[in-house]
Amino acid sequence: MKKFSFIFDILICVILLTACNDKKPEIEIGATVSPVSEEEYKKISATKDLSEPKQEDFKFFEFNFNMEHTDSVKERNIEMYKFENLQQALNEIDGSSRFLYGSWHTQDNVSENFATYHQDFVFYTKGLSDDNIKKTFSNEKITVSWTNYKNEKIKKEYNLSELIEFNFKKNL
Repeated sequence: MKKFSFIFDILICVILLTACNDKKPEIEIGATVSPVSEEEYKKISATKDLSEPKQEDFKFFEFNFNMEHTDSVKERNIEMYKFENLQQALNEIDGSSRFLYGSWHTQDNVSENFATYHQDFVFYTKGLSDDNIKKTFSNEKITVSWTNYKNEKIKKEYNLSELIEFNFKKNL
């Protein structure tokens, strides 16, 4: 009887371990457009030759993508929009140079159980509505795919314009 109880206990442990191993990846994506800070505005007005620029004529864009997962996720593939595309899209709105400056960094190693993408930049928004800004990014997509432990292929697609939130507090 003890042998049967022991085998039953091991079977329960195996089932629990298998069930825990099927955890879906955690994906967090955020894109925020907010006013520039006083300090950022001083940098802009000192370096850019614009006709009577006002602080409210500039916005700060910040994008973050984070994905974490267990070893049950195989063949992870992240197709990120090209960061250079945003600069081009902004400058094509009306032929004005709207992209001022920015930076980005990524960490997406296949051997790791996480991936991180970050981008931020300052851009000139005089004459643009929130809808104009969203429309500018409507062609930029993020596609995340992976194979789970059951060998099922899973694919999720996100449109950057649908992720953008407008924050009315100044970026610090």
